[in-house]
Amino acid sequence: MRLGARQVQMRMVFAVAVLGVAGFCGVAACASAGQGSSQPQPSAPPAGSSGMAGDIARIAVGNGGLAALDNGDGRAAMAYCDPGTVPGRPRAGVPVSVSCGISYSDGSVWRQTVTVTFDRHGRPVADWASLGAELLSPAGG
Repeated sequence: MRLGARQVQMRMVFAVAVLGVAGFCGVAACASAGQGSSQPQPSAPPAGSSGMAGDIARIAVGNGGLAALDNGDGRAAMAYCDPGTVPGRPRAGVPVSVSCGISYSDGSVWRQTVTVTFDRHGRPVADWASLGAELLSPAGG
């Protein structure tokens, strides 16, 4: 089944609304949309939880030095991470886990825990996400 431009636009509006509701319910607060960024990455993650949540959202969609998360059917296209779930300032080699709402390129939207490990210079070296819960199924699925 091939979707027309109007249907894709409506699905994206619905996906944004679902993520907004999830944010209102405490699942999300920081945002990042995923298309490659040519801006240099900071040498160390910000000390504040909002900054860290935003950094992890950028990492999840591939704008933080690692490839975008992949759910098997699509790559992460947009992520909203909850700063209230940031455990504190990361230490080198210690994974940091944050609760995020993630929209994938196949149109699905998931609530997942994203975990990122940083090196001693504050650069991400590994990331992964929990299986999570699907909030919105992809078109035709």
